[in-house]
Amino acid sequence: MAINLYRRHRAGCEAGRPEEFRSGEFEERKKGWKRCACVIFASGTLDGKFKRKSTAQIEWEQAREVVASWKTWGAELPPPPPEIVSSPTSSPKVTIERAVNAFHATHAESSAFTTQRMYRYLMNRFIKFSQSKGYVLLGQWGPMDVREFRTSWGVAAITATKNMTIVKSFFEFAVSNEWLDRNPARLVKGLRNRNEKHSKERIPFSDEELARMFETCETKYGRTEDDYRYRWGGQDLADFIAVSVYTGLRISDVCTFHTDRLLESGECHIRTTKNGKKVFTWIPTWLQQRIRERAKIHGPLIFGTHKTTDICVVTDVWRRKLLRLWDLCGPWPERPTPHRFRHTFARILLEKANVTVRDVAELLGNTEEIVRKHYAAWVPERQARLTKVLQEAFEAKPRPKLVAFQGGRR
Repeated sequence: MAINLYRRHRAGCEAGRPEEFRSGEFEERKKGWKRCACVIFASGTLDGKFKRKSTAQIEWEQAREVVASWKTWGAELPPPPPEIVSSPTSSPKVTIERAVNAFHATHAESSAFTTQRMYRYLMNRFIKFSQSKGYVLLGQWGPMDVREFRTSWGVAAITATKNMTIVKSFFEFAVSNEWLDRNPARLVKGLRNRNEKHSKERIPFSDEELARMFETCETKYGRTEDDYRYRWGGQDLADFIAVSVYTGLRISDVCTFHTDRLLESGECHIRTTKNGKKVFTWIPTWLQQRIRERAKIHGPLIFGTHKTTDICVVTDVWRRKLLRLWDLCGPWPERPTPHRFRHTFARILLEKANVTVRDVAELLGNTEEIVRKHYAAWVPERQARLTKVLQEAFEAKPRPKLVAFQGGRR
């Protein structure tokens, strides 16, 4: 018996190969070969008769087992693979592209734009990595593939942990749709962050640094001839910084700050909790007046309207303005970023003795554990409590008798 196996590609091949194109097992083992779910055929002489026949399989090992069981060309074909008819006890074979598209469609219904953007970025890398491995079906992924995918990112441990949360949720989504029997990412242990640089406390701006920025806005920013072509000047940037510091809002919320946030009482709506409850913070009277004056000039969106709806483009505009300002302010011991205004908001509150960690956590939308972890240096009651504990613990303990040293250094 001389039987040859080959894959005959169909119209709509996942790998994009033309209809009736044929490939062999040796050819498909080459590096960079993009796999597909086209069926493997057998051709040759069996029982003195030459014929071509489908094995109804997409894997070479399974196709060889089917051919080995044939006695004549009239043998019954084995049942079709799961992608054609799925039994209740086995998961259907779903392509990676279809699973990723379904994952994006689900999050498009409820997730924020920035969240969707982060998911799309990582899933695009997931697809490219799958192509480099020659994977077409989602079921081809295993725990080792997930580890290799994580290694390919080349990022810090804390970033890898955040990305792995997305990868795990994607595979969990596949399991919930019965496309997979188990989540391969759940079997991958998290990385330990041994680099202290990524676990250090958050660095807010000091009062001196804030004063330096406001002074630069008034005396340097927008004062040269080249800067007169810009629509927004130093006063606009000073207002932007003030709103950022006194509300603790992220840069995306400051860029799109609407006067509806500000109540007549001086309270400013900063966020909404999951149960629908609104959280407010009070801002100084002078800043309330500045917001209302800006609304008279620029409308309810006090930092201007934008033609684009892409919040990333909007925030990048103000990031560039801040970078220009920070360059004018001179050297910085720590690299300035817009998010440090939010850290400054937390620092100002925590330095007050009557403000609790719980209050700051509620305003930031974080847990008390997170606030203590990242802002421990600005929690006065923490150090006072630890000092008291140490004093009480060692107050009555035995101590050696102290005597004067005789003579000098020998």
